[in-house]
Amino acid sequence: MIIYLIRHGHAEEREKWDKTDMERPLIQKGVLKAEKAFSRYFKIYEKPKVIISSAAMRAFQTADVLHSICGVEVIVREGLNPGAEAADFEDVIAEFSEISPIAIIGHEPDMSEFISEYIADGEMICEFKKGSICHLENKMLVNLIQQKALL
Repeated sequence: MIIYLIRHGHAEEREKWDKTDMERPLIQKGVLKAEKAFSRYFKIYEKPKVIISSAAMRAFQTADVLHSICGVEVIVREGLNPGAEAADFEDVIAEFSEISPIAIIGHEPDMSEFISEYIADGEMICEFKKGSICHLENKMLVNLIQQKALL
């Protein structure tokens, strides 16, 4: 199974946002960077067959950018919202186990913690910056590409 874990793009700063964190949107720069990075990445790697996203606005908007490039369905799973645990990611992977590749869009530190548990029994530390793509294949890390490497 191929899984692309994608951290949402650059969003409005928490300190400047006066609504709920779940409503915090991407900034225009975040949308543009995601478009460019996804376009380049998915010219090289197989496109996902489904996109599963947190319900947070910034994650859903990131999923929408990926949808515009790949043309596949976006499915929202509230279990991926900020604060998700490794088991929540594993539930999503199990639900879509017959489909490969899949893209999962979520948040930090949830994604880094999941990656560590999923492939290294909690013994791995990784830095997962906004807009980054982690490519996992059969529980092995193929690559972790920070968004700025694709721009």
